[in-house]
Amino acid sequence: MSSLIIPKVALYARFSSDNQRTESIDAQIRAMTEYCRQQHWQIVATYTDEAKSATTDNRPQFQQMVSDSSKGLFSIVLVHKLDRFSRNRYDSAMYKSRLKKNNVRIASVLERIDDTPESVMMEAMLEGMAEYYSKNLSREVMKGMNETALQAKHTGGCCPLGYDLNSDRRLVINSHEAESVRIIFDMYDNGYGYSEIIDFLNEHGYKTKRGCTFGKNSLYEILGNEKYTGVYIFNKASAKNSGTNKRNNHSYKAYDSVVRVENGCPQIISKELFERVQKRRMANKHIAGSYHSREFYLLSGQIFCGICGKRLQGNLRFSGRNKSRLATYRCNTHRSECSCKEINKDYLDQYITELLQEKIFNSKAMHRIVNRLNSYIKKYNRQYDDTYANVQAEYDEVCKSLGNLTEAIEKGVITESIVNRAEALEKQKTEIQTKLNDMHQFIPLKYEDFSPLIDEFKGLKRNTEEFRTFVQRYVIKITAFSEHLEIELNTGLGMAEEINEVVSISRENLYEMYGSRVRKQKWE
Repeated sequence: MSSLIIPKVALYARFSSDNQRTESIDAQIRAMTEYCRQQHWQIVATYTDEAKSATTDNRPQFQQMVSDSSKGLFSIVLVHKLDRFSRNRYDSAMYKSRLKKNNVRIASVLERIDDTPESVMMEAMLEGMAEYYSKNLSREVMKGMNETALQAKHTGGCCPLGYDLNSDRRLVINSHEAESVRIIFDMYDNGYGYSEIIDFLNEHGYKTKRGCTFGKNSLYEILGNEKYTGVYIFNKASAKNSGTNKRNNHSYKAYDSVVRVENGCPQIISKELFERVQKRRMANKHIAGSYHSREFYLLSGQIFCGICGKRLQGNLRFSGRNKSRLATYRCNTHRSECSCKEINKDYLDQYITELLQEKIFNSKAMHRIVNRLNSYIKKYNRQYDDTYANVQAEYDEVCKSLGNLTEAIEKGVITESIVNRAEALEKQKTEIQTKLNDMHQFIPLKYEDFSPLIDEFKGLKRNTEEFRTFVQRYVIKITAFSEHLEIELNTGLGMAEEINEVVSISRENLYEMYGSRVRKQKWE
């Protein structure tokens, strides 16, 4: 049968004993069913509690619904009005939290969820309590680490490149690694860039502490590590974030301050070299920051290397005699291990925008998509009756067998084989019930339900976070190979993976499309 990805919904209705009747539940369910039809949601379960007050959580069907939320049967619990869920603010916040952990959210027909001050306040209080316990535990852990650091002993994790740990957990020099540390600082001090230093280290067989080839992130951490000057330092990043100032040696008690122990570890480089490097890093940081602050990457996080599998990262540089700007998506794996070439960011962003307009966000394309979705719905519904009847018959047979075993057990006939058989049947019953819950007929879709997406796409301002969020809903993945790109589009609108479309374009055609002078052999 066709696979339709449509939100699955559990309905919850109740009436209390005060001035309400059973017809109240019928009205609630009727309104919720109509709401689901309008939203194109699939109803998979209905829970009702009669003559039960919402001021208590002692409601059998409510508790069953909460329990079932952990089974992945539905992703939304729909109520007619929020007070049908709970009038007890503590219970409401607590059970919403439990549903949220199971990836289930609350929706209401008549009102927007969580728009009352009481609900917001209670949820904030519960979150605040959880945060308090977490931070209190962190403080106690930090207290112990602080005392260890004051003795210039390693506090955990991987020790820095250039050092090993002795039996007392103090740093000692690793001569081979220390040589690579000196090379890094000396080359940077002499004006070499990250790429040149990385190439030299990798070509001469040097490795990071974890045995990997060097990259920009590993160089960044090494060049900023003051331990190489012989000063044991701990909690520098935490203290910087909390706004505290550096304090020397042991003359303080605050656990969010920096621990600095002079001569607490062996020295690998001089303090003068370290200071020169920091000044150069700061100067380069201001230059790079002014460049990157103006750059916008529409497809950040969506592009993957087809050779090594890693995500491509945004990269901006100013090259040539005229310092021309070049923004690209680039694989950070070293070129000795991955041959994937970078991609011009401006060209690819523009191409994807135009491709989405062509494939989805115009009247003709949207009509085609809705028609294809309706074809899948029609095919699914044709198979529904026979398939449902077969599964229901299987379910009835399991229930009958389980009933016979239960009668035998109640009469005192208990053997290990009977118990094992009963457990197996219970498991089979649950699996079949889940299958039955997933089997529902679908209402045909209308073009008018999706046409507003076209206006939204056209109306969003380009180069904004809102536009990027919108675009990335419909670009599932872009894979960059040596000579071409494969772009998987969500042309099924998240409802039918079968009609998602994959578009392939060569790098040469992409560049020629926007007037590039890049020669073909660059990609060979």
